[in-house]
Amino acid sequence: MFMKRTTLWAIACLIGFSAICLPARAGDPIPELVILKPFIGTWKTVSDAPNEPNSFTDVAKWECILNGRVVRITHNVNDGAYAGESLIHWDGQQQKIIYRYVTTAGFYTDGVITPAGGGGIDVHEYVRGATSGPTETLSHYEVKDDGRIHAWSKFLTGDAWTEPNTVIYEHAPEAQVNLP
Repeated sequence: MFMKRTTLWAIACLIGFSAICLPARAGDPIPELVILKPFIGTWKTVSDAPNEPNSFTDVAKWECILNGRVVRITHNVNDGAYAGESLIHWDGQQQKIIYRYVTTAGFYTDGVITPAGGGGIDVHEYVRGATSGPTETLSHYEVKDDGRIHAWSKFLTGDAWTEPNTVIYEHAPEAQVNLP
């Protein structure tokens, strides 16, 4: 009888604790991450030159996890030939949105996301663990009135920044992220 009562009490506490900790609506980010809400979903882009050797398809899934305290982005290029995952969260000590992006290529990045005009976000990231290539990236992402993510990125290699390259992501709820 004691064991049964203890088990029921433990279950009741867990259910009550879960209800207290959950945000008002499942899938909503905490207030500090609300700027990322328009990006939640699955997105896909195909390079402008699909028959060229450097062509690619990128699928990215943005989702709220851990009661909205983290936004996770998983993405893959060309069905998993390259993939990565970002965990974005609020850092109360720094008062910033920060993240780490880890890749199948062996490098990772640490970055800061700041709100930009028009509901977009600016991203500044530092590349770690790579023996060559860019050391920093600057990017901008914005969901425009057409419902697509318009983005540009430029890269610091040596002491020179590249010209920005642009990409447009379409909302693609049926697309799958295939992580190796």
